[in-house]
Amino acid sequence: MSVNVIAWHLALLAFAGLVFSAAISDILRFRIPNRNSIALVLLYPAYLLSAGQPVDWLPAIGIAVACLGVGFLLFSLKACGAGDAKLFAAAALWAGPELILPFGIYTSLAGGVMVLFMWLQHRLARAPSIGMALHTAADADFSKQPMPYGAAIAVGGLYVAFTLLRVN
Repeated sequence: MSVNVIAWHLALLAFAGLVFSAAISDILRFRIPNRNSIALVLLYPAYLLSAGQPVDWLPAIGIAVACLGVGFLLFSLKACGAGDAKLFAAAALWAGPELILPFGIYTSLAGGVMVLFMWLQHRLARAPSIGMALHTAADADFSKQPMPYGAAIAVGGLYVAFTLLRVN
């Protein structure tokens, strides 16, 4: 195995490790450290230089910048956290034009499943009896509950990492 192939595999494994680490941090502390997103961006050139085939890096940068812009708009509207916006943009860089759609789909699906489970947990914790009405004022409390969306982003990021590992 050549040095480039080893470096390429190491870069992809580091990418996977960083998104997984961000998810764990978000789950435990509702915080995604900036170092994770920064490391993902700084690691990207190593991936580019060691890739065995051409990578559409310029469109990937454009996609990442667009994702960061949308993320900060959502953050300003209090629809997501700043860490989520930065992590999504950094992972979108790696997804590039080829994988941005499935990355977004897997992230959204994982986020939907996470929200559903958190809502059910919230409802069961507040239910005085099995027969409690489905919609109550307690649901308003749930909308203010923090969501560790970094975990959902990590699912999409891990999809990207393992898809890219299968390419070569």
